[in-house]
Amino acid sequence: MSLRKEILKVGKRMLLDEGISNISMRKIAGEIDVSATSIYLHFRNKNHLIYTLIEESVEELNRLIRDIANTDRDPLAKMESIARTYVAFGLDRPQEYEVIFMLHPEEIPRYPKKKFRKAREGYELLAEVIREGVDKGEMKEENPLKAAYAIWAQLHGIVSVVVNRRLDTRISVNEFINHAIAHLIRGIQINSHPQVTI
Repeated sequence: MSLRKEILKVGKRMLLDEGISNISMRKIAGEIDVSATSIYLHFRNKNHLIYTLIEESVEELNRLIRDIANTDRDPLAKMESIARTYVAFGLDRPQEYEVIFMLHPEEIPRYPKKKFRKAREGYELLAEVIREGVDKGEMKEENPLKAAYAIWAQLHGIVSVVVNRRLDTRISVNEFINHAIAHLIRGIQINSHPQVTI
């Protein structure tokens, strides 16, 4: 493993375990057993390291969504696949998900606008899928961007309930996810269009 990857791995663990205010470049260096100077060769400061952790996790999620959005599949099928991919990312890779969405905003250094635009790509891709669905008469929505953000929030809720173990024990995780995604899709599709099989 390269030093840069090791720094990011240890930085991510410390960030999630101890919080932003309790980590430092010197502590990370001590954990890896290298000099602080070695870390500064890769990252200018702690904020740069945190931005990089967020960026890499965001880009991986965006890549997965982009691959689905750019296919020739039916818009409703794309939406289902994007929803499932988002939820699977959050459940299978909770550390990456937490870095993106679950750190306390007051603890995160002010995120540069240029980088924030990249962070928005995921739901903007979903908005494009909704626009496509509207154009094809499969979905009903006057404002695809607002709809995409609302759907994004619902998907975040699905992940949060499972990750934080808040799901009613009488409901299985798979049943909950399937029902929630089906409900989400029914809310935007034209009633006359055949139901998506979940």
